[in-house]
Amino acid sequence: MSNKSKLEFIGLDTQYKSAKGAIITRTHLDGAASPLACATSIEAISRLLPHYSNTHSYVHNSAKVSTKALNWAHSQILRFVGASNEFYTSIFTGAGTTAAINRLARGLKASRPQKPVILVSAMEHHANDLPHRQFGNQVKFIPLQGEGSQQGSVDMLEYEKLLKDHKTQINYVAVSSVSNVTGIKNPVREMATLAHEYGAKIIVDGAQSVAHERTILDDSNIDFFIFSGHKLYTPMSPGVLIADKKAMEELGGQDLGGGSVSSVSYFDYELLPSYPAREQSGTPNIVGAIALASVSKVLLETGMDELRKSETEIMAHLFSRLNDNENIRVYGDHLLARTGALAFNHSLIDHGLLAAILNDYYGIAVRNECFCAHPYVSSLLKEELWELDLDGVDEYEQEDFINRKRGMVRVSISAYNTKLDIDRLMSAIEDVEGNINELKTHYRVQPDGSYTHNNYDINWETVVLSH
Repeated sequence: MSNKSKLEFIGLDTQYKSAKGAIITRTHLDGAASPLACATSIEAISRLLPHYSNTHSYVHNSAKVSTKALNWAHSQILRFVGASNEFYTSIFTGAGTTAAINRLARGLKASRPQKPVILVSAMEHHANDLPHRQFGNQVKFIPLQGEGSQQGSVDMLEYEKLLKDHKTQINYVAVSSVSNVTGIKNPVREMATLAHEYGAKIIVDGAQSVAHERTILDDSNIDFFIFSGHKLYTPMSPGVLIADKKAMEELGGQDLGGGSVSSVSYFDYELLPSYPAREQSGTPNIVGAIALASVSKVLLETGMDELRKSETEIMAHLFSRLNDNENIRVYGDHLLARTGALAFNHSLIDHGLLAAILNDYYGIAVRNECFCAHPYVSSLLKEELWELDLDGVDEYEQEDFINRKRGMVRVSISAYNTKLDIDRLMSAIEDVEGNINELKTHYRVQPDGSYTHNNYDINWETVVLSH
């Protein structure tokens, strides 16, 4: 791997014409959804494609290259998360984290049908919530510490109480290592230890942590650790399931097809004895997996601890700058450090309008609404929504008015962000505050609470297809 490719990112110089007609270099503060692509991912794909072939064969040179490279990718991902091949396996899955969690929800139900209770933390992304609501499960949500907009991490006392109350009925626990809304971190190692004391498995959604801190699974008690490759600077890559081999062997309900079997007759079939092959039916995302492993290698060489240190300073700067603005409310316990992301609202400007203005006039990319975590966001906003003053709002307009308030603005950073990006954001917010009445006249509000500029938009075909 050349030094040139290390942590170079594609898109840092991307420019758009603003609503005022100026050409502005975009400031990307939406890494929690998908960060920019690491150049290493494209370099890895370019090197592989001339040799590309399907795997599961060593009969010709291209098949050997693809098969051996994919085997390396599995091993490299284990190294990246600090997991020994002796105990863990890495399995590439389709639609990111979501596919892996659905696989586990189905498999754990099939293998432990006598345990109907699932414990899910109250801050989960839909991907680590909705799959568990299937198959006749009884989902119990683990409360968080604190109240309202100042909620923190999982309440360990309430968590242990749920474990005690349901004892042998609990199949597994599902929890995110870091919230995709507030950036608040959960004590997943302690939760794993307690889960095992009560005979439960644990699924940790690491989608929001793997790009921001060193993951070391070998000294933990975690059965299943999951993340999405696109969160790790590698678009077009698969999801990743890191699984304890013994826990994996217990699962039923796998997808069947070519690649995972050693023999098939008209009367029977025999699965391969080893992982990950036993779980990789069909043709995997070979190119994406190898690109992802290449990026993970560069991240390890760069140093995850150094990245973590830098991002911690940037997040502290972001929190401080936002908290200094009397019109802004930052959500989540203010005493807790944030990893990668935080969400806020401005008392004078709807979240949808602020996010739109930041993009249209300042070239700053943030995200708004509920971030596929509706229950969590609703709980953080509950007090504010109850206190809304609807006097003077026509009855038929009240639902639309409430929709405009049901959400937040999220700022999320990645390895390419700097304190200067935060200062640009805050300068823009201050400028918006001083010109909000004039800016509002350029927007029309939609029934879902979003805002659309009257005469500004980007032509995606010009950007994507014109070349």
